[in-house]
Amino acid sequence: MRPSSGSKTKRFGKDDWLAFGLSRLASDGPEALKLNALVGAAGKTIGSFYHHFEDQSEFFEALVFHWRDTNTRPIIAALEAVPDPAQKADRLADLATRLDAAVEMGVRSFASQNPVAAAALAEVDALRIDYVSGMYQQRFALPASEADTIARLEYAAFVGTQMLFRDQYAEMAPTLAAAFQKLLQVGVPALRS
Repeated sequence: MRPSSGSKTKRFGKDDWLAFGLSRLASDGPEALKLNALVGAAGKTIGSFYHHFEDQSEFFEALVFHWRDTNTRPIIAALEAVPDPAQKADRLADLATRLDAAVEMGVRSFASQNPVAAAALAEVDALRIDYVSGMYQQRFALPASEADTIARLEYAAFVGTQMLFRDQYAEMAPTLAAAFQKLLQVGVPALRS
């Protein structure tokens, strides 16, 4: 993904750098975030980069929080508009399986090498799991500990699907998410009786 160049191109702003950084992370991994590689791929100057970020560490922090703010917070906001707990679970499955698995895995790979990214990833993982846990507490009237276990299991399946079926994620994820919801619909009431 190379931004267009020319005399009348739109200025490459901070959000453009962040979106481009996520794109490069998804396509080429953490090595693509090295400053020279990033500005070269963007077709921009180092000065353009430093116009928006004090240093690379600031960029890394902004990048992972940009990921959080584009791949988690809007999904939670959309779910808050769905009153029915079963429909909320279906909507979550729909929205979550539309996430770009390459971006998600790129962030996980980056987090294995960068402490700022690791802390942000841990925050996002906890936020996602806590939200799903609360959703299942409400839907099935479960104690927090049981809902948390189900949420962790579902999240592990979500992340595992991205890793195991990366090339078929768009096809596999909705099918697996629907199967998980069917299992919950049958299994949770059976556990309670």
